[in-house]
Amino acid sequence: MSNNIFEKKIMDSKIVTEKMTIKEKILGYIIGPLGMLSLQAVVNQLAELYYTEVFYIDNIFGVGTYLAMSWVTKIVSMLAGLWIARLVEKNQSSQGKVRPFILIGELICAISAFFMFEIPEISNTGKIIWVYFFNILYNGIGITMFLLRKNMITLATRDQNDRNQINLFDRVSSFMIVGTAVTMVVGSVLYYTMLHGYPKENWILLIGIFCIVTVPLSFINYYYTKERVTLEADEVEGAIYNKENVSILARIKQLFSCKYWTIAFIITLVSQCVSNLQGYNLNTNFCTVILGANAENNYNLFYTIASGVPLGIGILFIYPLSKKITIRKATIIFNLISFVGCSLGLIVKSDFVLAVISFFIHNLGTIATVYVLDALLLSSNDEVEYKYNFRPEGTVALAVTTAIATIISGVFSGVYETGLSYFGYNASLGVNQGTGVINWIYFIRYVVPMIQDVVVIIALYFMNLEEKLPAMQKEVLERKNIHESK
Repeated sequence: MSNNIFEKKIMDSKIVTEKMTIKEKILGYIIGPLGMLSLQAVVNQLAELYYTEVFYIDNIFGVGTYLAMSWVTKIVSMLAGLWIARLVEKNQSSQGKVRPFILIGELICAISAFFMFEIPEISNTGKIIWVYFFNILYNGIGITMFLLRKNMITLATRDQNDRNQINLFDRVSSFMIVGTAVTMVVGSVLYYTMLHGYPKENWILLIGIFCIVTVPLSFINYYYTKERVTLEADEVEGAIYNKENVSILARIKQLFSCKYWTIAFIITLVSQCVSNLQGYNLNTNFCTVILGANAENNYNLFYTIASGVPLGIGILFIYPLSKKITIRKATIIFNLISFVGCSLGLIVKSDFVLAVISFFIHNLGTIATVYVLDALLLSSNDEVEYKYNFRPEGTVALAVTTAIATIISGVFSGVYETGLSYFGYNASLGVNQGTGVINWIYFIRYVVPMIQDVVVIIALYFMNLEEKLPAMQKEVLERKNIHESK
C-alpha cells in the first residue's frame, strides 16, 4: 500500500484525536458498516433462493452444481485469506494495516454482488463461468477483505472500555439493525410480496439498491476509523517493537501456547460450526414445517420478531451489566438462559405461542454472545503481544489458524440441507413431512445450540482474561516506552 493512492492526503482518516470520540464510534462502527452488512445479509438470504427459484442452476447444470460452487468458493476464500494476510503483514501504509483493504473489499462486494444476480443471456457455459467468477469475486475476495474489519476493535485503541463500546456499537449495526430489521423486511415481507414467484427483475432491483447504498457508506466507514495501535510503530509496520524473523509455524505454535487466545479460538470455532450447520433457511423451514407458517397467518413474521425483540431490549442493559460483573460472567449467565429456552422448545414442540416464547427466551440468552463477547475474545490478542511481542491481527499465522477453523467448520456447511434431503423433505408437503424431517429440524433448532451453550460456559469458566488484562497492557506499554527511549 506504500506509494499508491492510499498515501494521498485525500485518503487520510478524518479522525485526528488520540482518544476515541463518540463521532468516530457512531460513524465508524454503526453507520459506516451498515451498507456492506446489509448487502451481505441480503445476499446470504437470497443467493441460494435465487439460484434455485429463478436461475434454476441445478436444473440447468445438474444436481449438486450449487453445492459444488459453494465448496469451490470456500476453497478460494481460504487461499485468498492467506494471500490477503500476506499483503496485510507486509503493508506499510500510513493508513494502517487493514483499513485500505476493508474499503477495497467493500467496493468489490458492491460490484460483484450485483452481477451474481444479473446474469446475461449467453450460452450455458458462459452463464456458469459468469456465476462462478462473480461468486468467487464476492465471497472469495471481497468478503475476505471486508472481514478484516473485525481487527479494528483491537487496533483502534488499547482502552478496554472503548473496545467494549465499539464492539457493542458494531454488534448493534450487525445484529439489531441489519440482522433483525433487514432480515425481517427482506425475508419475511419482501420475499413473499415481490420476490417469490416474481420475475428476476424484482430480485435484481432489490439487490441493486443495496449495492448502490453500500458505496457511500463504505467511504464513511473508511474515513471515520483509525488504527491507533498499528500507528504506534515508528515504521507503521504493525508489529510495535519485535522485528525477529520468525517462521509461520513458530508463530502458530506461539498463538496456541497462549491460554486465553486458545480458548477464544475454541469458542469462535464452535460458533462457526454451529452457524454453518444451521444454514440460512432454518427459521423459514421451522416456521413452515413445524409451525405451519404461510403468507396468510404471518407466523414467520412473528417468529422473526421473537428473535429481534430480545436483541433490541438487550442493547439497553448488557453493556452496563457486563461492565459491572465482567463480560465472562455475563455471558455464562446468558448462555444458561439460552439453554433453558432451547429445553423449553423441545418440550412445547409445535405449539405456536409456546414455541415463540421459547425462541424468545433462547434469543434473550444470546444477547451477551451477540453484543459483548467478541470484545473479550479479540482482547486475547493482547496476551499474544504480552508474551511474544507481536500483534497477531492481519498476520499470516492468524490467517492459517483461521483457515484451519474454516476447514473444520466448513465440513458442517450444507449438512442441514443434506439432512433434509436424506430424510425425504419435500417443500410441497408443508407441515406434512416425515418424522425424520421433523426430528432433524428439532435437533438443529434446539439441541445444537444447547451443545454450544455448554461448550461456551465451560470454556469461559477458565477465561479470566479481564482480570489479567490491565497488568498485561501496562507491561506492554512500559516495554514500548523503553524501546522508544533507546
